[in-house]
Amino acid sequence: MFEAEKRHFWFRGSRAVVESWLQRAIDDAAMGQRPSLIDVGAGTGGMLDRIAPMCDAWGVEYSPDGAAFCQSRGVRVLRGGLPHLPLATDRFDLALSMDVFEHVEDDVAAMADVRRVLRPGGRLIMTVPALQWLWSRHDEALHHHRRYDRPMLETRLKQAGFRVVRCSYFNSLLLPPIAAVRLAGRLKDRFAPSSAPPASDVGDVVEPLNGILSSVFGAERHLLAHGRLPLGASLIAECEA
Repeated sequence: MFEAEKRHFWFRGSRAVVESWLQRAIDDAAMGQRPSLIDVGAGTGGMLDRIAPMCDAWGVEYSPDGAAFCQSRGVRVLRGGLPHLPLATDRFDLALSMDVFEHVEDDVAAMADVRRVLRPGGRLIMTVPALQWLWSRHDEALHHHRRYDRPMLETRLKQAGFRVVRCSYFNSLLLPPIAAVRLAGRLKDRFAPSSAPPASDVGDVVEPLNGILSSVFGAERHLLAHGRLPLGASLIAECEA
């Protein structure tokens, strides 16, 4: 992940979309000072490193290896996990969570704990994988508990005490080839089962294809500026505590 997020189209495209939403939330929260932000599930710190100049940013990461990679980038990170974050109540103006809640069995409790560390009126920008029919060995390899649809995600965020400001599918333009790959893998598993352990789909993509896919994916930030996308392989939401 540390190597892939530097160049792989999925990471680059996701960052472009998320940063467009996050920049607006940071601008709204600034009020003449640098807002505080917690990146929940900071991974290896790629996104945290990018947003650190924009705000008073911290990360929290469960994996010791992930936390070590974060520290190697020079970003501030704490060890801890959901739903018991080692953070004070009402501590942060903003929270970011990219593809985290699908890893937690009790996702509502995890969302509620993120809400706890936000100040009243604070904002959460979060993403999760979408569409259960896209479930594959990729999800098993990453220890996912579920993939979401929009009504399901909005319901669980509200159960956790958030007000959903906006919520949309994304990674929509590349949904057809993603679906084709996932369904082909499912058919292969059915008719020619493999004894190999599940593996992630995130592998090397040759240039210039990787750059083209990055541009296509990242272009969705412009579409999302004008409204929701009806379907996609991921979901993004902005919520108010």
